[in-house]
Amino acid sequence: MTIGVTGAAGFLGANLLRYLHGRTADRGDRLVAFYSRRRHNPLTEPLGLAAEHLDVTCREEVLEKTRGIELLFHLAGVIEYSRRNTQRAWEVNVLGTRNVLEAALRNRIRKLICVSSICVLGTCPPDAPPAGESNPIYGVPDNPISFRDRADVLAAIQASLAGDYSFCRAVRVPYFDTKLAAYELAREYHRAHGLPVVVVCPGTAVGAGDVGVSITKLVYRVFTNRLMFTLPGGTSFVSAADVSAGIWLSCLEGRIGESYILTGTEQDNLSYRKFMELVATVSRECYGKPVRSRFATVPAAVARALARAAGAVLPAGELNEGLVLSGSVFQRFSNRKASGELGYAPQVALRRSIKECLDFYLCHQQERTR
Repeated sequence: MTIGVTGAAGFLGANLLRYLHGRTADRGDRLVAFYSRRRHNPLTEPLGLAAEHLDVTCREEVLEKTRGIELLFHLAGVIEYSRRNTQRAWEVNVLGTRNVLEAALRNRIRKLICVSSICVLGTCPPDAPPAGESNPIYGVPDNPISFRDRADVLAAIQASLAGDYSFCRAVRVPYFDTKLAAYELAREYHRAHGLPVVVVCPGTAVGAGDVGVSITKLVYRVFTNRLMFTLPGGTSFVSAADVSAGIWLSCLEGRIGESYILTGTEQDNLSYRKFMELVATVSRECYGKPVRSRFATVPAAVARALARAAGAVLPAGELNEGLVLSGSVFQRFSNRKASGELGYAPQVALRRSIKECLDFYLCHQQERTR
């Protein structure tokens, strides 16, 4: 079988490739690592995999490069919170996903696994039980998405295909809106065309391989005593290795047209303050670092005002209102469905994932991102 992975050099893509290599090497399967800007990730360089350039925003290239692929894992995308880059994020995360869905349909790919995020499933109050895949998404006051309902999402996609991006003016958190649109689009392709697609929604992954330095930025800033404050929200954390196992299980056992949450244990639903305190503990115990362990929580309204002011002078990725909005909501989720239907069970403790994250950064990324 020929298996393709888009976004192969990214954080989750590299973890998945390493996992697949260990599971499929004896079966004679061929793994194709599709990359865009970065060709390799240190996690996968020793594997000697076939690497193919793939720009998911180019419809013709996606159609051509995925011919002969029997099983495709779609992980390519960008993590973007600044409104300055909303259109680019939409082109990659939404229209790029549409190109992949079209190619999977036309090339008769046997199964497509789309990797989304728990951010598409709305919010969950910190005092409520962790939510599942049917959690309300639209019309929830604290969910910072710009869409009223699924029809509104699909209308925005049609508008963008015609070159009309005026809807982007209402977007507050580009990552949330673009991932939600891609999620709804994948489900629509199954409903309308019978596309054999399964969607997985990982929590906030932590571990080795984060070459884009997304969650690592928070972890490393705690490690180096560069943070005194935190935002009032929280999320479901999970090991990148456990996400890889869950993605593979979704391929083996997942029902076509269904979505599955992949998170850590219910105890890994943490506020950002609690997570930062855990990073500080790991830093002291594993590295002997005298790291600050108390953090003040900034109220959401104050943080948004500061972000708006800072956004005018700081680089887009440093501090912006979208980042503050995303960090001010709780996204607490349960993997109960994945556990029951896929046999998914997280194995890696969050403390270990934090150490793997720091080890990787200190070994491979520190000099490149200073």
